[in-house]
Amino acid sequence: MKIINVPIILLALICSFGFQGLISASSGDIEISSHGSASEFPEGIRFSIEVYSEDVVEEIALRMRIGQQKSGVYQYFEFEPEKKVVAELFWKTNTSSKYIPPGTILEYSFEVSDLAGNKRETETSQIVVYDSRFQWEEVEEEGINVAYHGPVESRAVEILDAIIQTMDFMEPVLGQTDRKPIRVTMYNNVSEMLGGMPPGSSTIRRELITEGQAFTKIGTLLVLGGGRLSEGTASHEVTHILVERAAGSIYNNIPSWLNEGLAEFGNLSPSFSYDVAVDFAVHSGRLLPITSMPSMPGDPEDVIMYYGQSMSIVEYMVVRLGPTKMVHLLSRLKSGENIDEAILSTYGISKLELENSWRAYIGAPLYEPPTEASYLPTPMPRSEVKVFSLTPQAGSTAVESLTGNVPQDEMVLEEPISVTVKLEETTDGRSCGGLGQSIPDGSVLLLGSLLLFVGLKRPFSQVHGKLNRRNRQEFKP
Repeated sequence: MKIINVPIILLALICSFGFQGLISASSGDIEISSHGSASEFPEGIRFSIEVYSEDVVEEIALRMRIGQQKSGVYQYFEFEPEKKVVAELFWKTNTSSKYIPPGTILEYSFEVSDLAGNKRETETSQIVVYDSRFQWEEVEEEGINVAYHGPVESRAVEILDAIIQTMDFMEPVLGQTDRKPIRVTMYNNVSEMLGGMPPGSSTIRRELITEGQAFTKIGTLLVLGGGRLSEGTASHEVTHILVERAAGSIYNNIPSWLNEGLAEFGNLSPSFSYDVAVDFAVHSGRLLPITSMPSMPGDPEDVIMYYGQSMSIVEYMVVRLGPTKMVHLLSRLKSGENIDEAILSTYGISKLELENSWRAYIGAPLYEPPTEASYLPTPMPRSEVKVFSLTPQAGSTAVESLTGNVPQDEMVLEEPISVTVKLEETTDGRSCGGLGQSIPDGSVLLLGSLLLFVGLKRPFSQVHGKLNRRNRQEFKP
Protein backbone atom coordinates (compact mmCIF):
# COMPACT_ATOMS: atom_id res chain seq x y z
CA MET A 1 0.00 0.00 0.00
CA LYS A 2 2.79 2.39 0.75
CA ILE A 3 4.40 1.76 -2.60
CA ILE A 4 1.11 2.41 -4.35
CA ASN A 5 0.34 5.53 -2.36
CA VAL A 6 3.53 7.32 -3.24
CA PRO A 7 2.98 7.35 -7.02
CA ILE A 8 -0.63 8.47 -6.53
CA ILE A 9 0.47 11.38 -4.37
CA LEU A 10 3.18 12.30 -6.84
CA LEU A 11 0.68 12.16 -9.70
CA ALA A 12 -1.71 14.45 -7.81
CA LEU A 13 1.09 16.93 -7.14
CA ILE A 14 2.22 16.88 -10.78
CA CYS A 15 -1.34 17.49 -12.02
CA SER A 16 -1.82 20.31 -9.55
CA PHE A 17 1.38 22.10 -10.49
CA GLY A 18 0.74 21.39 -14.14
CA PHE A 19 -2.63 23.17 -14.05
CA GLN A 20 -1.12 26.13 -12.25
CA GLY A 21 1.59 26.30 -14.87
CA LEU A 22 -0.99 26.25 -17.66
CA ILE A 23 -3.01 29.01 -15.98
CA SER A 24 0.12 31.05 -15.47
CA ALA A 25 1.14 30.55 -19.11
CA SER A 26 -2.34 31.50 -20.28
CA SER A 27 -2.42 34.71 -18.24
CA GLY A 28 1.18 35.34 -19.17
CA ASP A 29 0.33 35.49 -22.89
CA ILE A 30 -0.32 39.21 -22.33
CA GLU A 31 2.50 41.17 -20.75
CA ILE A 32 1.96 44.77 -19.61
CA SER A 33 5.45 46.23 -19.65
CA SER A 34 4.52 49.63 -18.21
CA HIS A 35 1.60 51.92 -17.59
CA GLY A 36 1.07 55.32 -15.97
CA SER A 37 -0.73 58.64 -15.87
CA ALA A 38 0.12 62.33 -15.69
CA SER A 39 -2.03 65.38 -14.90
CA GLU A 40 -1.95 68.12 -17.53
CA PHE A 41 -4.84 70.08 -15.99
CA PRO A 42 -6.55 72.30 -17.07
CA GLU A 43 -6.27 70.58 -20.46
CA GLY A 44 -6.60 66.98 -19.30
CA ILE A 45 -4.99 63.76 -18.01
CA ARG A 46 -2.67 61.58 -20.09
CA PHE A 47 -2.78 57.79 -19.63
CA SER A 48 -0.13 55.58 -21.24
CA ILE A 49 0.44 51.82 -21.52
CA GLU A 50 2.88 49.44 -23.21
CA VAL A 51 1.62 45.90 -23.96
CA TYR A 52 3.08 42.74 -25.56
CA SER A 53 1.06 39.63 -26.42
CA GLU A 54 1.73 36.34 -28.23
CA ASP A 55 -1.41 37.10 -30.21
CA VAL A 56 -2.62 40.42 -31.66
CA VAL A 57 -3.78 42.90 -29.01
CA GLU A 58 -7.40 43.66 -29.77
CA GLU A 59 -8.64 46.04 -27.02
CA ILE A 60 -7.21 48.22 -24.29
CA ALA A 61 -9.69 49.85 -21.93
CA LEU A 62 -9.36 52.34 -19.10
CA ARG A 63 -11.54 51.92 -16.01
CA MET A 64 -11.72 55.04 -13.85
CA ARG A 65 -13.58 56.22 -10.74
CA ILE A 66 -13.62 59.95 -9.98
CA GLY A 67 -13.33 61.04 -6.35
CA GLN A 68 -16.11 59.75 -4.07
CA GLN A 69 -18.45 58.85 -6.92
CA LYS A 70 -19.83 55.32 -6.73
CA SER A 71 -20.08 54.79 -10.48
CA GLY A 72 -17.11 54.76 -12.82
CA VAL A 73 -16.27 55.45 -16.45
CA TYR A 74 -15.01 53.16 -19.18
CA GLN A 75 -12.94 54.43 -22.09
CA TYR A 76 -11.20 52.56 -24.94
CA PHE A 77 -7.75 53.38 -26.34
CA GLU A 78 -7.35 53.97 -30.05
CA PHE A 79 -4.45 52.03 -31.64
CA GLU A 80 -3.48 49.74 -34.52
CA PRO A 81 -3.92 46.07 -33.49
CA GLU A 82 -0.50 44.46 -33.21
CA LYS A 83 1.37 42.08 -30.92
CA LYS A 84 3.25 44.96 -29.36
CA VAL A 85 1.29 48.13 -28.65
CA VAL A 86 2.35 51.45 -27.15
CA ALA A 87 -0.77 53.60 -26.71
CA GLU A 88 -1.92 56.80 -25.06
CA LEU A 89 -5.34 58.09 -24.05
CA PHE A 90 -5.89 61.76 -23.30
CA TRP A 91 -8.89 62.48 -21.07
CA LYS A 92 -9.88 66.08 -21.65
CA THR A 93 -10.87 68.09 -18.60
CA ASN A 94 -11.46 71.37 -20.48
CA THR A 95 -15.00 70.39 -21.52
CA SER A 96 -18.09 70.55 -19.35
CA SER A 97 -18.94 66.86 -19.89
CA LYS A 98 -15.51 65.54 -18.80
CA TYR A 99 -14.40 68.24 -16.35
CA ILE A 100 -12.69 66.98 -13.20
CA PRO A 101 -11.96 69.58 -10.49
CA PRO A 102 -8.30 69.97 -9.52
CA GLY A 103 -7.23 68.14 -6.38
CA THR A 104 -9.51 65.17 -7.06
CA ILE A 105 -8.17 61.63 -6.61
CA LEU A 106 -8.74 59.24 -9.51
CA GLU A 107 -8.64 55.47 -9.16
CA TYR A 108 -7.94 53.71 -12.43
CA SER A 109 -6.90 50.40 -13.96
CA PHE A 110 -6.26 49.01 -17.46
CA GLU A 111 -7.84 45.96 -19.09
CA VAL A 112 -6.16 44.34 -22.11
CA SER A 113 -7.51 41.56 -24.35
CA ASP A 114 -6.15 39.84 -27.48
CA LEU A 115 -7.69 37.94 -30.39
CA ALA A 116 -7.09 34.61 -28.66
CA GLY A 117 -9.46 35.62 -25.86
CA ASN A 118 -6.78 36.21 -23.24
CA LYS A 119 -7.31 39.08 -20.81
CA ARG A 120 -5.07 40.87 -18.37
CA GLU A 121 -6.07 43.62 -15.92
CA THR A 122 -3.74 45.79 -13.89
CA GLU A 123 -4.10 46.53 -10.21
CA THR A 124 -5.89 49.76 -9.24
CA SER A 125 -3.68 52.86 -9.24
CA GLN A 126 -4.30 56.42 -8.07
CA ILE A 127 -3.48 59.87 -9.34
CA VAL A 128 -4.19 63.30 -7.84
CA VAL A 129 -5.35 65.68 -10.57
CA TYR A 130 -3.20 68.65 -9.60
CA ASP A 131 -3.42 71.90 -11.53
CA SER A 132 -0.24 71.58 -13.63
CA ARG A 133 0.28 75.35 -13.73
CA PHE A 134 1.70 75.29 -10.19
CA GLN A 135 3.87 73.22 -7.86
CA TRP A 136 1.70 71.97 -5.02
CA GLU A 137 2.25 71.03 -1.39
CA GLU A 138 -0.30 69.67 1.08
CA VAL A 139 -1.33 69.82 4.72
CA GLU A 140 -3.47 66.95 5.99
CA GLU A 141 -5.42 66.02 9.10
CA GLU A 142 -8.35 63.65 9.75
CA GLY A 143 -8.74 62.79 6.09
CA ILE A 144 -8.86 66.45 4.98
CA ASN A 145 -6.15 67.46 2.48
CA VAL A 146 -5.54 71.10 1.58
CA ALA A 147 -3.25 71.63 -1.42
CA TYR A 148 -1.49 75.01 -1.74
CA HIS A 149 1.37 76.61 -3.63
CA GLY A 150 3.71 79.39 -2.61
CA PRO A 151 4.61 80.63 0.88
CA VAL A 152 1.06 80.36 2.24
CA GLU A 153 1.23 77.24 4.40
CA SER A 154 -0.15 79.07 7.44
CA ARG A 155 -3.18 80.12 5.40
CA ALA A 156 -3.72 76.52 4.30
CA VAL A 157 -3.58 75.40 7.93
CA GLU A 158 -6.26 77.98 8.83
CA ILE A 159 -8.51 76.63 6.06
CA LEU A 160 -7.88 73.09 7.30
CA ASP A 161 -8.72 74.01 10.90
CA ALA A 162 -11.93 75.79 9.81
CA ILE A 163 -13.09 72.71 7.90
CA ILE A 164 -12.39 70.36 10.83
CA GLN A 165 -14.21 72.68 13.26
CA THR A 166 -17.19 72.79 10.88
CA MET A 167 -17.31 69.02 10.65
CA ASP A 168 -17.19 68.72 14.43
CA PHE A 169 -19.96 71.30 14.85
CA MET A 170 -22.24 69.80 12.18
CA GLU A 171 -21.78 66.16 13.16
CA PRO A 172 -24.77 66.03 15.59
CA VAL A 173 -26.90 67.94 13.06
CA LEU A 174 -26.13 65.74 10.06
CA GLY A 175 -25.64 62.49 11.95
CA GLN A 176 -22.35 61.60 10.29
CA THR A 177 -19.68 59.70 12.14
CA ASP A 178 -17.85 57.99 9.25
CA ARG A 179 -15.77 60.77 7.72
CA LYS A 180 -14.81 60.23 4.12
CA PRO A 181 -11.82 62.09 2.63
CA ILE A 182 -12.27 65.64 1.37
CA ARG A 183 -9.80 67.24 -1.03
CA VAL A 184 -9.30 71.03 -1.06
CA THR A 185 -7.36 73.09 -3.60
CA MET A 186 -6.53 76.60 -2.37
CA TYR A 187 -5.79 79.28 -4.96
CA ASN A 188 -4.09 82.55 -4.07
CA ASN A 189 -6.06 84.97 -6.26
CA VAL A 190 -9.08 85.23 -8.53
CA SER A 191 -7.23 84.83 -11.85
CA GLU A 192 -5.67 81.56 -10.65
CA MET A 193 -9.02 80.24 -9.51
CA LEU A 194 -10.83 81.12 -12.75
CA GLY A 195 -8.41 78.84 -14.59
CA GLY A 196 -9.32 75.93 -12.34
CA MET A 197 -13.10 76.27 -12.49
CA PRO A 198 -15.42 74.36 -14.87
CA PRO A 199 -15.40 75.46 -18.51
CA GLY A 200 -17.97 78.19 -19.10
CA SER A 201 -18.19 79.28 -15.48
CA SER A 202 -15.08 81.44 -15.86
CA THR A 203 -16.84 83.43 -18.57
CA ILE A 204 -19.98 83.82 -16.49
CA ARG A 205 -18.13 84.76 -13.30
CA ARG A 206 -15.32 86.83 -14.76
CA GLU A 207 -16.85 89.97 -13.27
CA LEU A 208 -17.69 88.28 -9.97
CA ILE A 209 -15.49 87.24 -7.09
CA THR A 210 -15.93 83.51 -6.68
CA GLU A 211 -14.50 82.60 -3.30
CA GLY A 212 -15.40 78.92 -3.25
CA GLN A 213 -17.06 76.08 -5.10
CA ALA A 214 -17.93 72.62 -3.80
CA PHE A 215 -18.27 69.51 -5.96
CA THR A 216 -20.48 67.61 -3.55
CA LYS A 217 -20.67 64.20 -5.23
CA ILE A 218 -16.91 64.07 -5.83
CA GLY A 219 -15.84 65.40 -2.42
CA THR A 220 -13.62 68.17 -3.80
CA LEU A 221 -13.56 71.85 -2.87
CA LEU A 222 -11.97 74.91 -4.47
CA VAL A 223 -11.25 77.87 -2.19
CA LEU A 224 -9.87 81.35 -2.79
CA GLY A 225 -7.27 81.53 -0.03
CA GLY A 226 -6.47 85.17 -0.63
CA GLY A 227 -10.00 86.29 0.20
CA ARG A 228 -10.72 87.91 3.54
CA LEU A 229 -13.65 85.54 3.99
CA SER A 230 -11.79 82.37 2.99
CA GLU A 231 -12.36 80.53 6.28
CA GLY A 232 -16.09 81.25 6.20
CA THR A 233 -16.23 80.25 2.53
CA ALA A 234 -14.47 76.94 3.21
CA SER A 235 -16.79 76.35 6.17
CA HIS A 236 -19.91 77.06 4.07
CA GLU A 237 -18.84 75.01 1.05
CA VAL A 238 -17.66 71.96 2.99
CA THR A 239 -21.09 71.86 4.68
CA HIS A 240 -22.61 71.41 1.21
CA ILE A 241 -20.47 68.30 0.79
CA LEU A 242 -21.55 67.02 4.21
CA VAL A 243 -25.25 67.67 3.43
CA GLU A 244 -24.93 65.78 0.15
CA ARG A 245 -23.46 62.81 2.00
CA ALA A 246 -26.19 62.93 4.67
CA ALA A 247 -29.24 63.52 2.46
CA GLY A 248 -28.26 63.10 -1.18
CA SER A 249 -30.10 60.50 -3.23
CA ILE A 250 -30.54 59.65 -6.87
CA TYR A 251 -33.58 61.96 -6.89
CA ASN A 252 -31.63 65.13 -5.96
CA ASN A 253 -34.45 66.08 -3.61
CA ILE A 254 -32.61 68.42 -1.22
CA PRO A 255 -34.42 71.77 -1.52
CA SER A 256 -32.24 74.83 -1.98
CA TRP A 257 -33.50 76.60 1.15
CA LEU A 258 -32.54 73.62 3.33
CA ASN A 259 -29.17 73.15 1.64
CA GLU A 260 -28.18 76.82 1.85
CA GLY A 261 -29.65 77.18 5.32
CA LEU A 262 -27.58 74.30 6.67
CA ALA A 263 -24.47 75.66 4.92
CA GLU A 264 -24.90 79.05 6.59
CA PHE A 265 -25.77 77.45 9.91
CA GLY A 266 -22.45 75.60 9.72
CA ASN A 267 -20.56 78.72 8.60
CA LEU A 268 -18.13 79.63 11.37
CA SER A 269 -17.42 83.10 9.93
CA PRO A 270 -20.55 84.45 8.20
CA SER A 271 -19.97 87.51 6.05
CA PHE A 272 -23.31 89.21 6.78
CA SER A 273 -25.64 89.73 9.71
CA TYR A 274 -28.54 87.63 8.53
CA ASP A 275 -30.51 88.58 11.63
CA VAL A 276 -30.59 92.14 10.29
CA ALA A 277 -31.62 90.92 6.83
CA VAL A 278 -34.53 88.90 8.26
CA ASP A 279 -35.63 91.80 10.48
CA PHE A 280 -35.58 94.10 7.46
CA ALA A 281 -37.63 91.63 5.42
CA VAL A 282 -40.22 91.33 8.21
CA HIS A 283 -40.58 95.07 8.81
CA SER A 284 -40.61 95.97 5.11
CA GLY A 285 -43.19 93.29 4.28
CA ARG A 286 -40.82 91.47 1.94
CA LEU A 287 -40.52 88.13 3.73
CA LEU A 288 -40.29 85.35 1.15
CA PRO A 289 -42.39 82.13 1.25
CA ILE A 290 -39.12 80.32 1.83
CA THR A 291 -40.21 76.66 2.00
CA SER A 292 -42.41 77.03 -1.09
CA MET A 293 -39.59 78.31 -3.28
CA PRO A 294 -38.10 75.55 -5.47
CA SER A 295 -34.83 77.43 -5.97
CA MET A 296 -32.98 80.62 -5.17
CA PRO A 297 -34.66 83.78 -6.51
CA GLY A 298 -33.22 85.39 -9.61
CA ASP A 299 -33.63 88.95 -8.34
CA PRO A 300 -30.37 90.03 -6.66
CA GLU A 301 -32.37 92.15 -4.21
CA ASP A 302 -34.01 89.01 -2.82
CA VAL A 303 -30.91 86.82 -2.63
CA ILE A 304 -29.61 88.23 0.68
CA MET A 305 -33.07 87.83 2.22
CA TYR A 306 -33.27 84.29 0.86
CA TYR A 307 -30.00 83.36 2.56
CA GLY A 308 -31.07 85.09 5.78
CA GLN A 309 -34.43 83.33 5.92
CA SER A 310 -32.90 79.96 5.01
CA MET A 311 -30.36 80.25 7.81
CA SER A 312 -33.01 81.47 10.26
CA ILE A 313 -35.50 78.66 9.66
CA VAL A 314 -32.74 76.01 9.81
CA GLU A 315 -31.49 77.48 13.09
CA TYR A 316 -35.06 77.28 14.41
CA MET A 317 -35.36 73.64 13.27
CA VAL A 318 -32.04 72.63 14.85
CA VAL A 319 -31.89 74.68 18.05
CA ARG A 320 -35.60 74.83 18.93
CA LEU A 321 -36.92 71.56 17.51
CA GLY A 322 -33.79 69.50 18.16
CA PRO A 323 -30.81 68.27 16.11
CA THR A 324 -31.95 64.64 16.23
CA LYS A 325 -35.02 65.55 14.19
CA MET A 326 -32.81 67.19 11.57
CA VAL A 327 -30.81 63.95 11.38
CA HIS A 328 -34.07 62.05 10.83
CA LEU A 329 -35.23 64.55 8.20
CA LEU A 330 -32.01 64.17 6.20
CA SER A 331 -32.14 60.38 6.42
CA ARG A 332 -35.71 60.42 5.05
CA LEU A 333 -34.54 62.57 2.12
CA LYS A 334 -31.68 60.13 1.48
CA SER A 335 -34.17 57.26 1.41
CA GLY A 336 -35.97 58.96 -1.49
CA GLU A 337 -38.80 60.89 0.17
CA ASN A 338 -39.53 64.38 -1.09
CA ILE A 339 -39.32 67.32 1.32
CA ASP A 340 -43.07 67.41 2.03
CA GLU A 341 -43.15 63.72 3.02
CA ALA A 342 -39.90 63.98 4.99
CA ILE A 343 -41.11 66.98 7.05
CA LEU A 344 -44.44 65.29 7.80
CA SER A 345 -42.82 62.01 8.88
CA THR A 346 -40.21 63.83 10.99
CA TYR A 347 -42.09 66.69 12.65
CA GLY A 348 -45.67 65.49 12.34
CA ILE A 349 -46.71 68.73 10.61
CA SER A 350 -46.91 69.92 7.02
CA LYS A 351 -44.29 72.07 5.33
CA LEU A 352 -46.60 75.09 5.53
CA GLU A 353 -47.20 74.53 9.24
CA LEU A 354 -43.44 74.32 9.79
CA GLU A 355 -42.87 77.65 8.04
CA ASN A 356 -45.67 79.34 9.95
CA SER A 357 -44.39 78.06 13.29
CA TRP A 358 -41.02 79.59 12.43
CA ARG A 359 -42.71 82.84 11.35
CA ALA A 360 -44.59 83.00 14.66
CA TYR A 361 -41.29 82.43 16.47
CA ILE A 362 -39.62 85.44 14.78
CA GLY A 363 -42.75 87.61 15.03
CA ALA A 364 -43.61 87.64 11.33
CA PRO A 365 -47.07 87.41 9.75
CA LEU A 366 -48.18 83.92 8.82
CA TYR A 367 -47.96 82.85 5.21
CA GLU A 368 -51.18 82.14 3.37
CA PRO A 369 -50.64 80.44 0.00
CA PRO A 370 -52.58 81.97 -2.87
CA THR A 371 -55.79 80.14 -3.65
CA GLU A 372 -56.28 78.33 -6.91
CA ALA A 373 -58.78 80.94 -8.04
CA SER A 374 -56.13 83.67 -7.87
CA TYR A 375 -54.18 81.90 -10.61
CA LEU A 376 -57.17 81.95 -13.02
CA PRO A 377 -57.55 84.87 -15.46
CA THR A 378 -60.34 87.36 -14.75
CA PRO A 379 -63.17 86.88 -17.29
CA MET A 380 -63.83 89.93 -19.43
CA PRO A 381 -67.22 90.55 -21.09
CA ARG A 382 -67.02 90.06 -24.82
CA SER A 383 -68.41 92.97 -26.82
CA GLU A 384 -71.12 92.26 -29.37
CA VAL A 385 -69.81 92.41 -32.93
CA LYS A 386 -72.02 94.39 -35.28
CA VAL A 387 -71.84 95.25 -38.97
CA PHE A 388 -70.25 98.63 -39.73
CA SER A 389 -72.37 100.95 -41.89
CA LEU A 390 -72.03 104.49 -43.22
CA THR A 391 -75.79 105.03 -42.72
CA PRO A 392 -77.56 104.46 -39.37
CA GLN A 393 -79.69 101.29 -39.42
CA ALA A 394 -80.89 98.62 -37.01
CA GLY A 395 -78.34 96.01 -35.97
CA SER A 396 -75.31 97.95 -37.21
CA THR A 397 -72.71 100.43 -35.98
CA ALA A 398 -72.70 103.76 -37.79
CA VAL A 399 -69.35 105.12 -38.95
CA GLU A 400 -69.37 108.90 -39.50
CA SER A 401 -67.05 110.73 -41.83
CA LEU A 402 -64.75 113.22 -40.14
CA THR A 403 -65.07 115.73 -42.96
CA GLY A 404 -68.31 115.08 -44.71
CA ASN A 405 -70.85 115.60 -41.89
CA VAL A 406 -69.12 118.17 -39.68
CA PRO A 407 -68.57 121.84 -40.55
CA GLN A 408 -64.90 122.71 -40.96
CA ASP A 409 -64.96 125.26 -38.16
CA GLU A 410 -66.63 122.82 -35.71
CA MET A 411 -64.55 119.71 -36.58
CA VAL A 412 -62.36 118.41 -33.74
CA LEU A 413 -59.97 115.48 -34.28
CA GLU A 414 -59.94 112.97 -31.39
CA GLU A 415 -56.59 112.63 -29.67
CA PRO A 416 -54.96 109.18 -30.15
CA ILE A 417 -54.76 107.04 -27.02
CA SER A 418 -51.04 107.12 -26.32
CA VAL A 419 -48.56 108.53 -23.84
CA THR A 420 -45.62 110.61 -24.95
CA VAL A 421 -42.81 111.05 -22.47
CA LYS A 422 -40.09 113.57 -23.12
CA LEU A 423 -36.70 112.24 -22.09
CA GLU A 424 -33.78 114.36 -21.00
CA GLU A 425 -30.23 113.05 -20.92
CA THR A 426 -28.39 113.25 -17.66
CA THR A 427 -24.68 113.26 -16.96
CA ASP A 428 -24.55 109.52 -16.26
CA GLY A 429 -26.20 108.55 -19.54
CA ARG A 430 -29.46 107.37 -18.03
CA SER A 431 -32.86 108.65 -19.06
CA CYS A 432 -35.14 110.54 -16.69
CA GLY A 433 -38.79 111.51 -16.88
CA GLY A 434 -39.78 114.69 -18.70
CA LEU A 435 -41.24 116.10 -15.50
CA GLY A 436 -37.76 116.89 -14.37
CA GLN A 437 -37.80 114.25 -11.63
CA SER A 438 -35.33 111.40 -11.58
CA ILE A 439 -36.94 107.95 -11.33
CA PRO A 440 -34.93 106.08 -8.71
CA ASP A 441 -33.81 102.53 -9.43
CA GLY A 442 -35.28 99.82 -7.18
CA SER A 443 -31.87 98.49 -6.25
CA VAL A 444 -30.78 101.93 -5.04
CA LEU A 445 -33.91 102.30 -2.94
CA LEU A 446 -33.43 98.86 -1.38
CA LEU A 447 -29.76 99.44 -0.69
CA GLY A 448 -30.45 102.81 0.90
CA SER A 449 -33.25 101.39 3.01
CA LEU A 450 -31.14 98.45 4.09
CA LEU A 451 -28.20 100.65 5.03
CA LEU A 452 -30.48 102.92 7.05
CA PHE A 453 -32.09 99.90 8.68
CA VAL A 454 -28.71 98.38 9.51
CA GLY A 455 -27.59 101.67 11.03
CA LEU A 456 -30.66 101.82 13.23
CA LYS A 457 -30.61 98.13 14.13
CA ARG A 458 -26.86 97.73 14.71
CA PRO A 459 -26.98 97.98 18.52
CA PHE A 460 -29.89 95.54 18.64
CA SER A 461 -28.33 93.13 16.13
CA GLN A 462 -25.12 92.99 18.16
CA VAL A 463 -27.04 91.99 21.26
CA HIS A 464 -29.16 89.55 19.24
CA GLY A 465 -26.01 88.11 17.65
CA LYS A 466 -24.49 87.50 21.07
CA LEU A 467 -27.63 85.68 22.15
CA ASN A 468 -27.53 83.54 19.02
CA ARG A 469 -23.88 82.69 19.56
CA ARG A 470 -24.67 81.74 23.14
CA ASN A 471 -27.49 79.48 21.95
CA ARG A 472 -25.19 77.83 19.44
CA GLN A 473 -22.51 77.36 22.05
CA GLU A 474 -25.05 75.71 24.32
CA PHE A 475 -26.06 73.48 21.41
CA LYS A 476 -22.46 72.64 20.43
CA PRO A 477 -21.54 69.16 21.67
